[in-house]
Amino acid sequence: MVSFYRRGKGEFSLVDGLILIALMVIVSGTAIPVIEAINHRAKVSAMLQNLRTLRAQIELYKLEHGGEPPLLYEGVFPQLTSHTNERGVPGKLGSDFPYGPYLRAGIPINPLTNGYAVTLTETFPPPKSSGNGGWLYHQKTGQICPDVEGYLNH
Repeated sequence: MVSFYRRGKGEFSLVDGLILIALMVIVSGTAIPVIEAINHRAKVSAMLQNLRTLRAQIELYKLEHGGEPPLLYEGVFPQLTSHTNERGVPGKLGSDFPYGPYLRAGIPINPLTNGYAVTLTETFPPPKSSGNGGWLYHQKTGQICPDVEGYLNH
């Protein structure tokens, strides 16, 4: 900056330019981790909201079907994404199939893994992630959690 005043208005030396570039690199280097942390927190928040939606709809299904949790079939919940009768059999909307669908847009995505597949787990909470992404489901109880290490107890 001293050179700015010595040579007159508007003139920068090579040293001034290098200092400016160095400052920009330092600011950028500290901003990137902050932005990544904010992005991660947003994904966790969205994941927890999707988990609340899943749990609420599973509980509603159980309420309307005598306490029985929905069955998982090939990684999806046909009983949650279709209309059902009182026994949980999926079908077309009508007097024979008055319940649901509980998840009209399908199974919500897990933003941390970008997966929506649901994998069965024998115990709840599960001891470890399946590695499939999406969600882990305990069919006996209807409990569900994110398929992500560190979030299995949520």
